Amino acid sequence: MATDTHTIPRDVPAQMPVRIGPGYAPIARTLPVFVFAALLATGQMYTPIPLFTAMESDWNATAAAMTWIVSAFAFGYAGGFVLFGPLADRFGQRRVLVTGMIAAAVVTLLTGLAPSLATAIPLRVAQGLIIGSIPPALTAYITTRMEPRRRGVVLTAVATSFLAATVIGQIASQAVTAFADWRWVFTGSAAAFVLVAFALRRTMLDDRPATGTRLVDGYAAAIGVLRIRTLLPILGAGALAMAAMVGVYTGIELVGVVDGPGPLLALRASALPVMIALPLLAVPLGRLAKPTQIALGVAVATAAMVAAAFTGEHLVALAILLAVLVGGLGVAAPAALQSAGELGGEHRAGASSVAMFSFYVGATVGPPVASAAAHHGFAALAWTLAAMLVVAMGLALWGRRLQS
Repeated sequence: MATDTHTIPRDVPAQMPVRIGPGYAPIARTLPVFVFAALLATGQMYTPIPLFTAMESDWNATAAAMTWIVSAFAFGYAGGFVLFGPLADRFGQRRVLVTGMIAAAVVTLLTGLAPSLATAIPLRVAQGLIIGSIPPALTAYITTRMEPRRRGVVLTAVATSFLAATVIGQIASQAVTAFADWRWVFTGSAAAFVLVAFALRRTMLDDRPATGTRLVDGYAAAIGVLRIRTLLPILGAGALAMAAMVGVYTGIELVGVVDGPGPLLALRASALPVMIALPLLAVPLGRLAKPTQIALGVAVATAAMVAAAFTGEHLVALAILLAVLVGGLGVAAPAALQSAGELGGEHRAGASSVAMFSFYVGATVGPPVASAAAHHGFAALAWTLAAMLVVAMGLALWGRRLQS
């Protein structure tokens, strides 16, 4: 990760002025742009879920095949964390973010123009890969260019935005399709990426000169993180939690739990108040060890899924239980990420990148699992996801034992 060392690389002539911005970035200008960037980036994974029916019709595809639209993005997104994390440290967060936003706009527009599912899937992998450059660069900038006493606030806000994108991406997508063709969701997203690129260029401080660290060292550090024995159960728990998160929303769309756009919108929006409240839980939960937080959050999510298996498709009960599920996973996922960073020691950045990589590899599993279970009804979906969460809880408890 970038440091505060202002060493000028050897290949820069001594007489060349090196522009270094003021000490810390202003939070009032930076935070709103970073929050919107986080929502826009991660939201791209979930925006196709409400579009499945329209896409199936245009592309003459099956509902089961459509789930690969989500998994393809998640696969590329996971790879982007590992690929671009070291690049952001080596070449500068501002440069990587602005370039990534412009490239994301192009590939997002092309995805919306895809004539078939066979064309769309590789484009979604490319879209995820490019957009995967955004979270590591955002996180690195916050931890190196924001005032130390305010970093926690900004990191919490951005982390909550990544989670809230699960719901907000679907709500925005459904809202657009209420009055326009589904392809306009991708066109609008492409335009938003361009606008955010310009906003980032104006609000972010100039990149500091590279410290001379070799790029290969960054990738080697990320690979070395996998040798940390106490970290592996935490990565597994986080991956299964993400699989359940993506699986439940995909499954709700496939099963057809409710009819009509209004009830669907209410169901998707039910988790928003919980997501907004999550940062308020950071202080009391901070008294618990990270593996305990993970296990607690997953236990709450598991209980919600088991209860959902018995409530059937009752809208109000399902909305409440979905909010509880998201709340539990909203506790577990950030704790898993923070735990990875702590266990990484001097390779904190590499550990965080590998953790996010594993989470979104897990996310690729969610849609096909949901597709397989949805054929047997909502109860089967709920029991399947509950079983995944039980395994995640076991891994978290194992991780706690290894660290004790």
